Amino acid sequence: MTEVAEFLTHNELFLLFAVVLLGVGLGRLPIFGVRLGAAGVLFAGLALSAVFAPGGHTLNLTPILRDFGLLLFVYCVGLAGGPGFFRAWRERGVRFNVSVVLAFVLASGVTLLGARLLEIDRAYATGIFCGALTSTPALAAAAERVQGTLLAQAPAIGYSVAYPFGVLGGILMLRLHAAWRRRQLAAERAAAPSSATVALVNGDFRVTRPELLDKAIGELRVRETAGVVISRLRRAGAEVIPTKYTVLHRGDTVVAVGAPDAIAQAEAYFGERSDERLEAQRSRIDIRRILVSKKEHAGRRIADLELDRRFGAQVTRLRRADFDMLPSPELRLELGDRIRVVAPVERLGEISTFFGDSERDLAHLDLPALALGLCLGLLLARVPFPGPGGVVTLGVAGGPLIVALILGRLGRTGSFVWQIPYEASSTLREIGLTLFLAGVGVSAGSKLVGVPTDSLFNMLALGATLTVTTSAVALAALHYWAKASAIGALGALSGMQTQSATLAVAHDLSGRSEDTWVAYALVYPVAMIGKIIAAQLLIML
Repeated sequence: MTEVAEFLTHNELFLLFAVVLLGVGLGRLPIFGVRLGAAGVLFAGLALSAVFAPGGHTLNLTPILRDFGLLLFVYCVGLAGGPGFFRAWRERGVRFNVSVVLAFVLASGVTLLGARLLEIDRAYATGIFCGALTSTPALAAAAERVQGTLLAQAPAIGYSVAYPFGVLGGILMLRLHAAWRRRQLAAERAAAPSSATVALVNGDFRVTRPELLDKAIGELRVRETAGVVISRLRRAGAEVIPTKYTVLHRGDTVVAVGAPDAIAQAEAYFGERSDERLEAQRSRIDIRRILVSKKEHAGRRIADLELDRRFGAQVTRLRRADFDMLPSPELRLELGDRIRVVAPVERLGEISTFFGDSERDLAHLDLPALALGLCLGLLLARVPFPGPGGVVTLGVAGGPLIVALILGRLGRTGSFVWQIPYEASSTLREIGLTLFLAGVGVSAGSKLVGVPTDSLFNMLALGATLTVTTSAVALAALHYWAKASAIGALGALSGMQTQSATLAVAHDLSGRSEDTWVAYALVYPVAMIGKIIAAQLLIML
């Protein structure tokens, strides 16, 4: 053991990848039906460091490595969450997100009160808060706040104690909610569309309803009222690609694209079904799926591209991050989007060139934009602000996050494309989070050994209390004040937890309803940022 400890002490890179290897394996193991995921790296680092601590060997990883991982992680999280964060406060998102924020305020109060009653230091208590609410980014913010102090490892220890019940307790609250509202949930499951069938499909229809005749598609607001896009139209033997100015006449045959439930109802909207199968006739008009890889299109609305005027073409579907969506004229493109375009056969090559359609181009990040964004974030991290107890700074976790939220909302500024393609962003986030968790786990493991057993029980009790009370308050506010459906409350609670295990359970409990994803996405950005802010305030108070 001594030889192994000496080897790990003097070979930091080997230690890093050994922790990553063990952590990834641990994260994939089902424990009571739940996987730890990325948190497995933290627990692996804790365990490995704790094993060698009694022999007087203190394992450590270079702090700059941990800080680099934290910086990369929070910046990519901010870029990805920026559009949703600012969009989340519109319409019903206001009540959903206020319900979640209210739960966080209560959780902060319970944390402070519980820490005082149980005599738990605020740094440990903040880590417990992060673990009970299963927020690794919040842990990152808290750990960065106490760097260089005697309590530098305390948040990670509190987090590791509270995290397991944070996951299991969140799942328990979801199941209790499903049991409490079982009748309403059963009715909603029967009526709601299933995400197992959300792949968009086609349908051919003949226009016969008097209400549609002699009116333009744009005037009728077909997409908003019927939930479909008209991709082709045949009239008197001639086939065309319609625009919002195309006027519908009696006997027109149209191809509608939409979700299966919308296509099922489209017959009543247009008048009657048609057996012509226009989409199968590709001699003059064809379909091509094209990759958006040219950075000048990032952040642009589909309407601004004027594809109908330029090429006589129309975008009928858009695939982003494994999800198909029905595009609207206001939808903004992101690098890596795959769009399905209906166009004259002879123009498809031009359209592919227009969008880029190049995997190789997409593999090249806009490094100047990435470096500039990180520099701006690090500068903001050092700006002093008045706070409780004196002047405070946003730190490495706060400054880059705020800058990334703003840049993610902007999408692009001149020649700088702030957005990062989804695949690249996911990879960078995972690398950054892994580096950070490995560094924190290895550093905290030796300190965990010295924590008295009664203190561990107190921390576990506070964490369990936080998980249950926060979830209960959020569910009550969502039900009684936000008037959320049973499925919507399931999705919103899993979004508040900001981790995939509870989302998977909520998805199953809802009958695999796509409304679960909608509610999850509605509150996720605010929940993520809210917990990061709350963790920093708890450390400072």
